[in-house]
Amino acid sequence: MSTRPSENFSRIIRVVRNVAVCLGVDTYDPNYRVNKNTAMTLSAIIIYSGFTITTVIRLKNLKFALQALVLAGFVIQSLNKFYVGVRHSQKIYQIYHSVIEIYKEFEKYPDPRYASDLHQNCRRLRTALIVASIMYAVGVVGMILLPIFVSLFTDKFILILHFHIPGIDVTTETGAWITQAVHAVSMAIAGLGLLAGDSTIIVFLMQPFIFVDILRIKICVFNQFVDIAGIQSDLEIQRMLVDIMKFHQEYLRFIFRCNDLLSSIVSTQVFSAGVCIIMTIFVLMTSDWLGGYCFAIVLIPNLYIYCILGTFVENCNSTIMYEVYNISFYNLKARHQRQVLFMLSKAQRTEMMQVLGVMPLDVSTALQVTKSIYSVTMVMINFLIIK
Repeated sequence: MSTRPSENFSRIIRVVRNVAVCLGVDTYDPNYRVNKNTAMTLSAIIIYSGFTITTVIRLKNLKFALQALVLAGFVIQSLNKFYVGVRHSQKIYQIYHSVIEIYKEFEKYPDPRYASDLHQNCRRLRTALIVASIMYAVGVVGMILLPIFVSLFTDKFILILHFHIPGIDVTTETGAWITQAVHAVSMAIAGLGLLAGDSTIIVFLMQPFIFVDILRIKICVFNQFVDIAGIQSDLEIQRMLVDIMKFHQEYLRFIFRCNDLLSSIVSTQVFSAGVCIIMTIFVLMTSDWLGGYCFAIVLIPNLYIYCILGTFVENCNSTIMYEVYNISFYNLKARHQRQVLFMLSKAQRTEMMQVLGVMPLDVSTALQVTKSIYSVTMVMINFLIIK
């Protein structure tokens, strides 16, 4: 017996939840409560921040301080995602519950196109999560291994992160490697935390595809019914049209809830990633920071991933509007036409996800940020050449 789409989707979510459970933010659980893992995650962020600040103050090294400040962007992102996850856990569960209910409802339909499209969306989601995992893995593993290899095979010892542990002397070989080990574990946990937050957002922002696919099938069936002369029934047409309108309203609610929940996360990540890229370029031009090259590998997808997902949502909005246009308008009676016009009006004014409440979350915004980064970089290069 083949796997049902809902089971396929649940397996993907189970992997995401396993990561979230380790961090104490399993917001897919309807009975989620703050637990010891939650406290440990928050404590780790606070301890890292405290150790880094005290180390920077004690060393009084400007280049070291700038390198530490670059990584502060990820601390801000982590705290923001952690707060949203804990504070709005019920909202996250409600969105997830609404999605899984759609899978369970439409996989039972006799038309095989519904199940096929649901499976296709699971494949899209799995691919997106794998790509995000690989990007984070490459960056995090690179930031861990590169300083270790340099420390092993050269006379120069390079720490992965920018904090010293109180009571451990990094000038001794034993103390340095103990600190390095703590840094490696801290870096792995940080990467896992960022991936957990991004995975939840990827799961949600990949779901508009199922609304598009299901609505397309509904409209196709509706058109086939109204286009065949002699079998139209006003009651049946009204029932089918209301069903389409209700599903479109469900889509609009889904987009609104996602925007309401994720707007602060999206804005924080896009803004902080842009600033961190500029600072990373400056630090790489003015100091010797090997981990910065791998950090840049993490930063680039960190900036673009949400903008690409936002473009997917925008394309889904356009596709839904196009599908509403495809309804056999002139084969309907006046009262049914008015209902279609109302739905078309709503489709044309679907709420867009935004960055900082002013810019659309799409690739064009990412390109604008990239242009700004390029301009600032050129200014920095000219400044350093003149200096």
